[in-house]
Amino acid sequence: MAGTDDIRMRFDHVSIAVKSIDRAYDFFSKYFPITLRSPKTMDEQVSGSFYWQDFHLGGFVVELIEDPAGKPGFVTRFIEKQGEGMHHLSIEVDNIEALTSKLKAGGVRVVDEQQYDSGSATAFISPRSSFGTLIQFWHVPDWSQLHPKPAPDGKANFDHVSIAVKDIDAAYSFFRTYFPGTKIEHEPHVSNSEGNFRLGHLEVAEFKLEFIQSPPNRTANDFVGKFIERYGEGMHHISIDLKDFDETRERLKRDGVRVVDEKLNWRGERQYFISPQSAFGVLIQVWDGLN
Repeated sequence: MAGTDDIRMRFDHVSIAVKSIDRAYDFFSKYFPITLRSPKTMDEQVSGSFYWQDFHLGGFVVELIEDPAGKPGFVTRFIEKQGEGMHHLSIEVDNIEALTSKLKAGGVRVVDEQQYDSGSATAFISPRSSFGTLIQFWHVPDWSQLHPKPAPDGKANFDHVSIAVKDIDAAYSFFRTYFPGTKIEHEPHVSNSEGNFRLGHLEVAEFKLEFIQSPPNRTANDFVGKFIERYGEGMHHISIDLKDFDETRERLKRDGVRVVDEKLNWRGERQYFISPQSAFGVLIQVWDGLN
């Protein structure tokens, strides 16, 4: 058995819990350049039966999940408690046994472990142990068998998933301890734009995770603190660089989709957010980053 430092990891997708996969897929396909990866499929895991469908967006995969009609399960329970929105992050690994053993030895809560006849296996880190974020590991028997990806089209780049936490330094320590190969992209620092939050970036399993925290000094616009007070720690937003920045913004507004916080950052880069009220519980940050 390989040591835990030798475990290979690669991010696969972020999963969104929705009431209707069809409606959510229509929304993303209307406003973003996406490519279907897998059609709507029924699956069965320890947590129960559910439908899933996923698609490529800017080099990353987004999964949509829903419960079967008339059969409320874990997706419905999540939505009843949290509302529609980001449900979990999924990471492929080549040695789930060694990884889960290390997690358990460190007191990390591992749940919903399951093995399949194909040699695949899955396990989750409880959000109680990982800053409000449910993290799935999926064991890949043949690591060399990659999922095919569409060629880059220059239209979009999925930059990161952002996680709101009470203590960035503790989050950094956790991911660097249990996720082999984690690298610091940006040390934690106070935002240069408004100074109303602290942020930092890690490269985890070949993907960027952003961590945001309340600023060290009190501020009236402590949006991270307000988010945690309402929802607890957890995934806050996704960030996408979009070539058709202006065209998409105007189309969103014409269609009555709520666009908020249009602004420039300290480097003069433009951004806006699609409100979670209009995007199935997901706050979407859009950058003018591909011109």
